[in-house]
Amino acid sequence: MISLEKVNFLLLDEPTGHLDIYAQIALEQAISEYKGTILMVSHDYYTVANCMDYVLWVENNTVRRMSIRKFRQMIYANHFDKDYLLLEQKKKETETRIHQMLQMNEFEKAKVLMESLEEVIKKMKV
Repeated sequence: MISLEKVNFLLLDEPTGHLDIYAQIALEQAISEYKGTILMVSHDYYTVANCMDYVLWVENNTVRRMSIRKFRQMIYANHFDKDYLLLEQKKKETETRIHQMLQMNEFEKAKVLMESLEEVIKKMKV
């Protein structure tokens, strides 16, 4: 139980579940601007790697504290092809740019970006 006065503490349990890309980007922005402590429980490695200062990794009845750098190295080595998180970031950035082009009625530019997005997705599936 946490019982403190005027504590800036936010507890997030799988906050990216069922969010579309734009809601995820907004959530990441809100997390980065939050002036307090955040405890996030998540299986979304990308969001953890890009929004947190350090990780408490729970595995085999053990809890390990690790830096984000160490966390990224572990995730790359154990769970993904080496470029997966970078490709995921490029995917999100491209999706955001497509959305912006569509809002500005720049359909030809959006089409070119869609082709680029398809290539990134293909690389993620390899």
